[in-house]
Amino acid sequence: MGHPIQLKETVLKKVLLGNKTQFEIASDFGVGRSTIGKWLREYKQNGNINLNSKEKRPRDWTAEERISAIIETGTITAEEKAAWCRRSGIFTHHLDQWKKDAISAMSLKATRKKTESEKYFKKEIAALKKDLFRKDKALAETAALLVLKKKAREIWGELEDD
Repeated sequence: MGHPIQLKETVLKKVLLGNKTQFEIASDFGVGRSTIGKWLREYKQNGNINLNSKEKRPRDWTAEERISAIIETGTITAEEKAAWCRRSGIFTHHLDQWKKDAISAMSLKATRKKTESEKYFKKEIAALKKDLFRKDKALAETAALLVLKKKAREIWGELEDD
């Protein structure tokens, strides 16, 4: 990534004043001496700092710019798309890759939501199974007690209340 324009201007002003050497200025601003030399050459050639010394690379595009490019070129022909790409400084394969990346990011998000809901449902199912098992044991115990009570009545007869 490049240096800010304000830094370039400040460094060049210091160099052109001539109060300090380029090495001192480089160490003061944390910029390489060769970088200052390059900025100085550009200034002498153009009369100003070349702000657009590097074209915007495809990897420098923000996600919003990429999506806008995909939308803008989505309905045009292949020839028009190639011309648009030349004007923008990218290749058509960049658009194709950005489209694939966007689609995979959306499907990944949907998959992530699905797995989160699956985890929630699995936990809920496990809790319900545990509760069902506990209630089944209680029901079996109650049924056993009723059977024992019935057998006790058969053996000893009905108890008389006082």
